[in-house]
Amino acid sequence: MTAMKFLICFAFFSFSTYGQVCLHKNLSKSFNYNVKVARMETNSCKIKVDIIEKESNRHLQTINIDSEFIFEEDFKKCSTVRSYISGFNKNKEDIDNDYGDFIVADFNFDGKEDFAVKTDSGGNGGPNYTYYIQNEKLKFELDQFLTETVRFFPSSFDKTKKTLSTFVHASASSSSESIYGYNSKTKKWKFIKESIVKF
Repeated sequence: MTAMKFLICFAFFSFSTYGQVCLHKNLSKSFNYNVKVARMETNSCKIKVDIIEKESNRHLQTINIDSEFIFEEDFKKCSTVRSYISGFNKNKEDIDNDYGDFIVADFNFDGKEDFAVKTDSGGNGGPNYTYYIQNEKLKFELDQFLTETVRFFPSSFDKTKKTLSTFVHASASSSSESIYGYNSKTKKWKFIKESIVKF
């Protein structure tokens, strides 16, 4: 009896730790994304992303992500997502450089979908994102350059030049535009240039 009570309590705790559970079926042509978010007492979150193949309903991968500081209003609505693959919320206006909590796009211009997760609500420049790139084996891998160097979500993609551009608030009268390029042969990113744009 005691063992049964323990199992029930353990199961309840395991499921109740996630405050938000969103199954996204409209962000991709190939995958469903089940995103679970557990709020911590330190204003951070534990984020769990399950990737499921649409056609077979086969579970492909689980990715666990620890966030930095996350605002209370973030990860509250399943609709605050965006997809440049399916077009869902693609043209929705971004407010303060916030493009959503979970975003599906082809970041490295290889024709395969990737995704980004908000992991820091940020300051004047907007949220920071953690980026995952899909490899040849249908697995998603952390992209260190996009996560640690680009950080903000790109305001524009140039498929021809294979560049991403971020446009971030720099001061009361200016913004900073940074451009990053991807080399499909070496599979490496590089910083191209930064310019200050006056209002």
